[in-house]
Order: sequence, then structure tokens, then C-alpha cells
Amino acid sequence: MEHRIASILCCVGLRGDSHGVLEQATRLALTTGAELHVLHVVKPLADDVMNTLKANIRNRESLEGFVHQRIDLAREQLQDKIGEFFERHPEDQQALASRLVSLEVLEGYPASVINEVASRKAHDFIVIAANKHGLTASYAGKVAKGVLKRSHIPVIVVPGPA
Repeated sequence: MEHRIASILCCVGLRGDSHGVLEQATRLALTTGAELHVLHVVKPLADDVMNTLKANIRNRESLEGFVHQRIDLAREQLQDKIGEFFERHPEDQQALASRLVSLEVLEGYPASVINEVASRKAHDFIVIAANKHGLTASYAGKVAKGVLKRSHIPVIVVPGPA
């Protein structure tokens, strides 16, 4: 039975070096001809933070605007990371850009959101950073471990820079 790789979900964090994850995901997409979908998940604000905001920002529209600014800022940062990645690969920029189908920023608990998106959109692979140094899954960070534990599709865990 032949299984074609048609869609790859690349999960990018904004804190560390996301270059390795993007590198592996785009190379896999170029090799297989798959579409590449890039996702960043913003963790929800803690209840005590939300309660403090609600107590200090009485205008509901202002509060919602403030909360949504987090998502907008993350989207801008993700676009900047993708731009930096393309700048590092000028010779492949056109081919890489043709594989990149979507950039999405969602709010929620990262491992749960990643698996839900992968399942809902029928991705064939998930590519995620280990977020800890080392080459084995035992060195994977909390999000990567959560994705590995719940995923029903193959997960490629990319080690961080040495």
C-alpha cells in the first residue's frame, strides 16, 4: 500500500531558534511535493491574569482587543521568522515559498491544539522542535512529548542547535 505525503504540519515556537524545524519541514515538503502548513500556538492566559485584566479593564471591547493583540503580535512574529528563514535560503526561496500553503496562529494548550489541527485537517506528518538539547524523544520538551503521546500520525522531533 502506497501512502503519499500530501500535507505537513510544521509547529514553530517563537522563543528559540525555529530554523531547524522549518529547515526539516521544508526539505520534507520539497522532497515529497507535500503542502506545508506552519502553526504557532499561543498559550492561554492564566485565570489569575485574566481576572486581573477583567478587574482593571472594565470596557469589554478594550479587554477583548488587548487579549487579541497577543494573537496579532504572535502572527507578526511568525511572519518575521518565516521571512528570516527565506532570507537564509535565497537560492531556494521560490521553491520553498511554493510549498508553504498556510501560516496559522491559534490560542490554546499547544500539544492539544497541534494534535487537533493535525487530525481535523488530515495532515500526514507533524514536524516539531524538541525544545531541549539531545537527539532522543526522552529529551523532548513538554509540548513535543504531549504531541508524541496523543498523535495518530507520524511526528518528527527536530533537535535544537548544538
